[in-house]
Amino acid sequence: MSEAISTVIVYADLHEFTGEFPDSYKQEWESSASIERILELLNELGEVAELVTTPKDLLEKLNQYSSLGFKDRPVIFHLMEGFRSRNREALVPATAEFFGFPHTGSDAFAQNVSLDKNLTKIFAKSLGIPVAPGFSIEYETRKNFVLSKEVVFPCFLKPSGEGSSLGIGEKSIVQNEKELRSLTRDLPEEYFPYLVEGYLSGSEYTISVMGSSKSGYRASRAGRLILREDLKVEEVYGEKTKSKSAMPETLVFDCPVERELFLQEQSLSFCKALGTSGPARLDWKCDDAGEPFFLEINLTPGLSPFYSTFPICYRQGLGEEKSLFSEILMIARSEWESPRFLYSKLKTNSILSKK
Repeated sequence: MSEAISTVIVYADLHEFTGEFPDSYKQEWESSASIERILELLNELGEVAELVTTPKDLLEKLNQYSSLGFKDRPVIFHLMEGFRSRNREALVPATAEFFGFPHTGSDAFAQNVSLDKNLTKIFAKSLGIPVAPGFSIEYETRKNFVLSKEVVFPCFLKPSGEGSSLGIGEKSIVQNEKELRSLTRDLPEEYFPYLVEGYLSGSEYTISVMGSSKSGYRASRAGRLILREDLKVEEVYGEKTKSKSAMPETLVFDCPVERELFLQEQSLSFCKALGTSGPARLDWKCDDAGEPFFLEINLTPGLSPFYSTFPICYRQGLGEEKSLFSEILMIARSEWESPRFLYSKLKTNSILSKK
């Protein structure tokens, strides 16, 4: 055990990481500059933070710090995005809970729900939160799916389990059934299932929510997403736009008061019902009449101080840069006292030790 015992282990996927997989798999991964700044902020808060970037390295750290008492164990700061798994955003929380380490962000259950856009919409609809009508298309049924009677054209087609606009482009706006069937037949298997929903042509908003069931929840102001004309690379908020090489998106905080209150109330209602912990970013889009509909929730939102929308919204009503990371850690350590960690805390004695 080294003399300087870490209080925070940051597990992050770095955009600069090189591996035997397509660059598109790294679309959601953070830049090295962003992670370095996050580490600086954590150290400025009085933490001793270290970075881990591979499963093997994380396993070694868990083994190393398992000799510490539960109260002395470091917090695992969850910045993993992964790829090609519906469990990818839940892997760190599940690992931390199983091995008895506090972690930032929501638990594995909430993470899995949030990653599935179709399941998230079903959950939201059950709460009375407005969602655009839609349905899911599996890879096996892409050639003979039954068109939902609820969907009207034009519609919008997007992967149900991806973020950072992966699999989304100008072809995602579909004008009729013939075009939809032709398009789904040729889509790559890696992005299925796809979600088909009524196209919303109005303004798009994003809101940051911070909190937990124990500490309560707070919502930021609603930021309206716009694409700068001088940097625009496509007419939709798609994969090209979200590429870290372009990044023409920006937020404007000019949401009408009544609409903003609605978005805040509905976002808080969703987070309370799902039992989220720490940061949550909720995206909304309006129809041509200005009525807002829930799109998705992201429980591993980007935290880059340079370009991520969650910190930008957080600074609009919730706090400044340092308080964001201080609050994330405070909630993680508070959540550490919840019953879901009892299994790892209490099941510590082996049969051999009783002989």
